[in-house]
Amino acid sequence: MMSSLQQVNPRVKGIRVSPGPLPALCFLQGVQKPFKEVTDISSGDPHKAGMKPISFVRQVLAVCLYPELLKNKNLPLDVRLRAERLLDACDGGDVASSGISYVRQRIAEFITRRDAGVPSYPQNIFICAGFQMTLMIVVKMLSSEEGETPTDNAGVTLVPYHLREDKGWTVDLEELHRAVKTDRSSIEEVIRFAATEGLLLLVDEVYQDSVFQQGRKFISYKKVLFEMGQEYSDRMQLASFHSLSNAVMGECGLRAGYMELVNMDPEVILVVDNLLCTYITTPVTGQLALELMVNPPKAGDPSYDTYTQVRE
Repeated sequence: MMSSLQQVNPRVKGIRVSPGPLPALCFLQGVQKPFKEVTDISSGDPHKAGMKPISFVRQVLAVCLYPELLKNKNLPLDVRLRAERLLDACDGGDVASSGISYVRQRIAEFITRRDAGVPSYPQNIFICAGFQMTLMIVVKMLSSEEGETPTDNAGVTLVPYHLREDKGWTVDLEELHRAVKTDRSSIEEVIRFAATEGLLLLVDEVYQDSVFQQGRKFISYKKVLFEMGQEYSDRMQLASFHSLSNAVMGECGLRAGYMELVNMDPEVILVVDNLLCTYITTPVTGQLALELMVNPPKAGDPSYDTYTQVRE
């Protein structure tokens, strides 16, 4: 029974959440501000902040949820064809705990293309209800259930930038450029460090399709790992994460993401699959949206121009 707070798991009681949008709290104080409008991005929801949903995604999902729309000639042909293909891949209302096999295959194909031929396998892809869920699964496997945190050791790569005290705590542009410069050599350094210490490398790559600076492109840790030679590619363990919420699609409400495990023992893979069975399976709509994320309209498709305009 839980008739009093004392009977609640102390770890659960220790959970803290954000108190709410800070701007709203500030405005309640009635202090005049030197601006007229505020865009609230505290929720991390691009659509709530004003970004328009990608019509291709919403149209395909609408057809999947109401197949009668396949007969609607007002919808672009590529929308109807994609929806038909996805419906064929869904053989029922329920799906495996690790995700729809067709979607996992498409994700693996996307990763292989992205990494210029470095192979990805669908059996190493696990679909969950968002990035946090996949991360929780890995942390749960690493945890010894001792101490104040879920894991005995927690490591992050901190990239700070420093304000100039001698100039009234202003931002120095050179310092900012130094802080944000993340190139291949720094990725190699992280991989070498993790390999030396025998660490499992957890890689947050949810912003991989948000690289807009001219002359720069996204480089995955997995690609660099395999290009460093067999000393690393054959033994370095890695888990990478991607999600709908932080991608260009910005579909936070669909709650779907995936994790790829690299160089994991097959028995560990089985444990991950079993652990996923203890969670509610990711909603089918979110899984279908993942397929649309990794396989967007191509040049020449009816929806390509509209998709590109919204993306940019």
